[in-house]
Amino acid sequence: HITITAERDLMKSYKNTVEEFNQTINSLQHNYTDLMIEKDQLQNNFSSLSLENWRKKLELESRVTSLIEELKKEASKQ
Repeated sequence: HITITAERDLMKSYKNTVEEFNQTINSLQHNYTDLMIEKDQLQNNFSSLSLENWRKKLELESRVTSLIEELKKEASKQ
């Protein structure tokens, strides 16, 4: 009788341990999914910023080239 009770208690303990492991695994999977979503969002933000910076750089280079041409024209008039 004592052995059966001890075995039942042990089985309950094992069951609780398995449930805790499952909860931990589910929590880790959820956290991993959240982190992957955040990583993707950050990569998209970085790509957008890089593209925007590249576009602004081209605009500035074009403007500088135009200003240099204007200065050359003005200098040649004098």
